[in-house]
Order: sequence, then structure tokens, then C-alpha cells
Amino acid sequence: MSFIDELKRRNVIRVGVAYAIAAWFLLQISDLVLENIAAPDWVIQAIMLVLGIGFPLAVIFAWAFEMTPEGIKREADVDRSSSITSQTGRKLDRMIIAVLVITVGYLLVDKLYLGSGSITGSDQAGEAPVSQVIEPDPIPEGPSVAVLPFVNMSGDKENEYFSDGLTETLLHMLAQLPDLRVAARTSSFAFKGQNKDIREIAEALNVAHILEGSVQKANNRVRITAQLINAEDGSHVWSQSYTRPLDDIFAIQDEIAGDVAEALGASLLAGTTTVAGVATSNLSAYDSYLKGLEQQAIFSYGSLVIAENHFKQALASDPGFTDAKLSLVRNYMYKFGTGLITEEVLHTAVEPLIKQAREQDPNNRLARALELTIELQVFDVSRNRQEITAIVNELRNTLHLIPTETYIRERVARVLSNYFQQDQQALEVLQAGLMIDPLDPELHMSLGNTYSEMELFDEARLSLNRALVLAPDNPNVYGRLSYMEKDANNLPAALDWMRQASEVDPQDHELAADIAQDLFDLKLPEEGERWYARVQALAPGSAVARSMEFERAMARNDRGHALELARTMISDQIDTRRGSFGIALFGFTNLMLEDGRAREGFDYLVSVRPDVANYDQLPKDLHGFLMQLAGVALIAGFETPENRDATWAKLTANFDAMGFPWLDDPGDRNHTLNFVMTGQPEKAIEHFLEHRLTLPLAGNLNLHEKRHSSIYGEIYEDPRVIARQAQLGKEFVQLREDVREMLQGEEWQ
Repeated sequence: MSFIDELKRRNVIRVGVAYAIAAWFLLQISDLVLENIAAPDWVIQAIMLVLGIGFPLAVIFAWAFEMTPEGIKREADVDRSSSITSQTGRKLDRMIIAVLVITVGYLLVDKLYLGSGSITGSDQAGEAPVSQVIEPDPIPEGPSVAVLPFVNMSGDKENEYFSDGLTETLLHMLAQLPDLRVAARTSSFAFKGQNKDIREIAEALNVAHILEGSVQKANNRVRITAQLINAEDGSHVWSQSYTRPLDDIFAIQDEIAGDVAEALGASLLAGTTTVAGVATSNLSAYDSYLKGLEQQAIFSYGSLVIAENHFKQALASDPGFTDAKLSLVRNYMYKFGTGLITEEVLHTAVEPLIKQAREQDPNNRLARALELTIELQVFDVSRNRQEITAIVNELRNTLHLIPTETYIRERVARVLSNYFQQDQQALEVLQAGLMIDPLDPELHMSLGNTYSEMELFDEARLSLNRALVLAPDNPNVYGRLSYMEKDANNLPAALDWMRQASEVDPQDHELAADIAQDLFDLKLPEEGERWYARVQALAPGSAVARSMEFERAMARNDRGHALELARTMISDQIDTRRGSFGIALFGFTNLMLEDGRAREGFDYLVSVRPDVANYDQLPKDLHGFLMQLAGVALIAGFETPENRDATWAKLTANFDAMGFPWLDDPGDRNHTLNFVMTGQPEKAIEHFLEHRLTLPLAGNLNLHEKRHSSIYGEIYEDPRVIARQAQLGKEFVQLREDVREMLQGEEWQ
């Protein structure tokens, strides 16, 4: 008998085939499960290693041993006349067929459901396929349309802004028809450059018709082709070509919008004399406006500056161009949100623009909504709960009239969640936006952020991964994933997401600052030095850079230098961006309390801001508000208990009068201080144990330290607190070593 025949007789080949198929299927299932639980890469690698080692062992076992009615025996001890290898072989055949059937079924599910419709075509870890991003409802009755980005046929990539701008203008015009439902811009533009089937796009966007076309711009002439397609059967409902002088672009837009509306149904135009395009007839202003929109959509540090210049150029060409004014307002809001400008600059820049827009058109909904959103975006202690409620309600009643203004919708949801503690209502606002704009990554990011704050981390990861698929080049997605992993107590993963964010947008000094701060808080000053240097190089003298200098000094245990830096930052009233002022202020407070210099510390705060000593009322600005809080802590270090308690009573009374919702949140750390100040030490200890020492260490790297001992001394003496902080100290040391090891990886070099 040949060697091959002997392999067959002993079922060695069957065992090898069965093992290979089963191992492959096990790897696929393991990969899917481990990815969804965010397991580290080494786990799947270890499984692969074990399965790889197991293959030769299985083959050797099949050669050396045989199944018999009495059990497993060495092959050499089995009488061949009583061998049952043929029966065992048939059982192995059936097992191989069964595993193959399961494997084929898995591949079909993966192909048809898990892997279909990927926008980016990427299989990177953590990215969710489009079938999870969109759960389309059946196409509703009634006219509906999506305007896909018109293709730039000009042979010049720089003309892309013009074809995209035409698309956006047409979308805006058609959206004004009250009986026509139009898919939002972000979702339509998600299919730009994608060779997708019309039916697939229509299902994803939940529309019955698709408008697509091309633009060819050369010298002073433009050729536009447009076609309206019935998504159900792919038939052309209408098509037309327009070749005109470039100056006629506004008339062409009017014609296309009118022709499309008529093709969709004459009833759409009933009672509508016209739909308004952009509010200018100046071609130069329009051209600059479109370039501004292109850069604003990128939403990076550099692009927002470029967009601002384009919008200003548009207004220089046409001072009455309302759309350019409001886009410039939005741009300033984006810049304030990303830390490029201060609150003072924001107000100075936007107030005259909004005033002009409202004087030109008192009923301009967007102008009013932007005005209200700015009121929510900036801190004003004089605004009470009722006033904030009125602003939020007015905006919520306006959102359906400005459906594509994602930034405004996000702000409303954030106030509902963070201020009013109404997470469910925040979710409803965001989910309503996704019904209109299902492929908007910003909405998915906000949804993920809200889920994370609710500690629903599986839902948060799903939403944020959807955003990552839709916007793989947006650093904010990576940043949100980083914050979510901190909330989930996974600091190595959080740091790695922030590293990726910094690689996507290397000019953003705040991303580097986030990494530096975590490394400094871990007492890894040498490792944080590289990121600190990047912050200082990109934004020297900025509030964030100065706060990182303080954190660096603390990490190096240079308390004297840290105290000097904190004093200067408090005196300069540096910006509150990314908690910069708070880092300096409360760092200063803690150092003064630890050194037994509470009175000196309080006197210094009053010398900088005399108004903070008046606890009969709250200062109107955030700096003063925070300084009064710090002042109370310092007062507790030198005043009598009676004076301390009286001061705290005044402060909390002002909180309550303002409608500040700290009492509505059982987890608010101010409750611990409140129990201390009101002479309830047992409740203070219980609250500290339940709501402070249970926070995720990844986002609270000083949990094991004793802060403000002169205030919380009795808490720190409790045996339960001592034991818990000792355990947190061990976890901190282990976490520091885990991060230090991670930093040795090639991607960190």
C-alpha cells in the first residue's frame, strides 16, 4: 500500500481537511466577536498561534492513533481485520460537509448583509458597514428626491467647488417646495464618487427619485446636464442639457429647479411662484461663496480660516449677500467651538452680521436660530433656567424648518443632556435629525457621545464607528472615540484613538495636548515631552499651551514653578478652552491648601478679581464663577466652620436661583462638598465612595490621591476610603506600566 493510500486509510487527510475548515471558521467567528468587544490585537494573534500549532498535532494524532469501539488506541495495537477506520471516515465526511454548509452560510450572510454597501470600501478594524449605518424604511409615497453631487467634467480638479456648489444650491431650492421631501446634503454627498446602483442609493436615502448630472465649465461658458431618475425601475423621468454663458448660471439653476418640480408633479408648484436660490446675482460673490462652503465642509483648523476669507471676499463683491453673511456667522461659531477664537472675538464678529441679516429679512429663520445657538454656546451666569428653557424650546420648534443645520441640532441635544439631564430627549433630537440626514457623521458622533455619557458603551461604539465609516478623515471622530474609551475605563485605547486623531489633523495642538495631559497625569513626564513640544510649537502662548506647561511642572514635581505658572494664568484670566483656566485655578487652590497657605491663596484670588469675594451674587462670567468655587475651598482652609458654612450657603443659594441643575444629578461631585459644608460627614463619605471613587480611572487619573485634605480630611480617614484609594493606587501603577509599554510600539515612534 502506498504512503498516500495509508494516509487515506488512517483518515489523516480527512482529519487535516476537517481541522483546517473548522479552524478557519473559528477564526472568522473569533474575529467578529473580539472586534465587537474591542479586544486587543494580541488575542486573535494568540488564537491563530494555538490553531496553527494544533494542526500538525492533530495530523500526527490521526496517524498514530485510531478510534475503536473500545476507545482510542495506538494504531499499531489495532488488528486491521477489526479496524473501523472506514466508518470513522464516513463520520468525518459528514462532519466536513456540515462545517462547509455552516461556512458557506456565514459567507453569504457576510456578503449580503454584513459587508454590502460600504461607502469607503475599507475593511479597517472598527469601521461599521453601511447596512448598519442605515436601516432604510420602505420608500414612502409622495414625491421625494435626492440630489447627488453633479460630476465635474471640466478637466480641472479645482472646479470641483463649482459643481458641488451647484448641487447644494439646487438641493436648497428644491427643499423649499413644501410637498417635496429632499434628502439632506450630507447624506447625498456621502455617495460622491461612488459607483453605486441607483436603487441602493434611493433605499439608503429613503427617496423615490434621484437627480444627477454633470457640469462642464470652461472660460466664460458652462454646460450642465441633468437627469431625473425613477429609483424603482431606473427609468428617466426627465433630462435636459443647458449650455449658456457663465453669467446665466442663476437663471439655469431656476430652470432646473422648476423643470424638476414639474417633472415630479405639477402640484408641487401650486401656489409657489418661485423658489429662491442664493441671494445674489453677482457671479464673483457667488464663486467666492461656493469656495467658502467647500472649505467649511472640511471643518479643520486650516480650512475654517480659508473659508472665512472666501466668505469675506463674497461680501466684498456683494455686501448684501445674506447667505454669505450667515455662512460667515456659522464659520465663526465653528472656530469658537474648535478653540480658534475667543468668546469675545465671537461676539464682536457675529453680532453685526446677524443684525444686518435680520434687518434685511426679519423672518429669516436661520439668522434667528444662529443667534439663539450662540446664546447657548457661551456661558452667561445671569441667564436662569427659565430663559435657557425658552431658548431650547424655540430652537426645537425651528429645527424642522432648518433641517440641514446639524451644528444647531447638536447644541440643542448637548444642552438637553448636560444641563437639563434629559438624555432621552437629547437622543430624540439627534435621531430625528438622522431621519432627515441618515449619513451625517456629525449626528452619529453626537449620538455616540450621548450614549457614552449614559454609559451605554456598546451603543456608543456602534454610533461612533458609523461616523468613522462616513468620515474617516475627520479628526473629531477619533477624538470622540478617545473620550468614549476613557468613559469605558480603557486609557490605552483612548490614547491610541487620540494619536490617530493627531495624525489626521497634525496642526491641531489640542489633540497633542490631550495626549500630553494624560501622560503627565500618569507621571510620565519624559514620554509626554514630545507631545508637549508639539503643543508649544503649534500654539505658543495659547491657553492650552500654558495649561500644559503647568501640567508638565506638576508631573516633574516642580511645585514652585507650577505655583508660579498658575498665579500668572489666573492673573491673565486665560481662556477657559479645554478647561485651561480651571486647570490653573484648581491646581493653584490644591497647592495652596496642601502648603497650609489657604488665606494667602484666597487673598490672591480677590486681588485679581475683587468681585469674587462677594458671595451675595454670582459673577456673570465663567472665570468669576469658577473663582468663587475655588474661593470656597480656600475659605474652608482658614475660616471658622460657621463662616465657611455661611459662605457655602450663599453660593448654593445663587446656584439654585440661577437654575443650575447640580441638585438634579446625584453623581455631581459638589454633593460631597455640600455634605461636608453642611456638617453631614457620613453622607459625604457615602457619596464620595459611591459617586467619586467609582469613576473610571482612565478619565480621573488622580482618584488615588488625596486632594483638598483640609476640607476632606475626615473622608480620607475612613477605612473604606483608605482601602479603595489603596486599590486605585495599585491600578494606577499598573495602568502607567501598560501605557508605557504601549508607547514602545512602532506607531508611537
